[in-house]
Amino acid sequence: MPSKKKLLTYFLVLLLLANVLVLFYYGPRYLTYADKPLRSDAVVLFVGLDNKARQEDANRLMSEGYARYLFIPAYGRITEASSLSSTAGTKKANPKLIISGRKPRPYFENTHVEVLEAKRMMEQYGLKSAIFVSSPDHMRRIKIITEKIFFEEPVIIVFVPIRVEPAHQDLTLSDYKRMGKEYVKIIWFLMYSPFRST
Repeated sequence: MPSKKKLLTYFLVLLLLANVLVLFYYGPRYLTYADKPLRSDAVVLFVGLDNKARQEDANRLMSEGYARYLFIPAYGRITEASSLSSTAGTKKANPKLIISGRKPRPYFENTHVEVLEAKRMMEQYGLKSAIFVSSPDHMRRIKIITEKIFFEEPVIIVFVPIRVEPAHQDLTLSDYKRMGKEYVKIIWFLMYSPFRST
């Protein structure tokens, strides 16, 4: 008969496996937060590997009259709807993001810096509402960071993920790896955010 120590070990391993299975099943649902778009002052585009698709959806929202301005915080770029180009902002993101001419803390994640810059840009233009656009599995992290940074601000922000073709909705191993990184980044932000000075 197995000892109590072995039984406890088996129980902990089974518990860990159950948690991993739950994470695999519910993980994508949790990360893919989505609101319905609302007419807002600006569309705020977060850059990433699928930048072309993100740009196309941001442009679509602009062409449908959802906002007057398109902000791309990673580039410090502000474009009015009347002068929007379909290719604007499709270059690679600058990995050394800055906030108002100051370098952010070295442990800040790029998305955190983009939200800080979006806040500064909105304040500069006196805007009170925005649509934040990114890939589906990036939206929960953006929402978590936004709620911390805009905590006391009288603004309305909705989170609208890009549309994904049905053919690309089946998850692969690389998708799970990417989602795993999202969870690590969420945990990292939650760990350092109580101590951040910006």
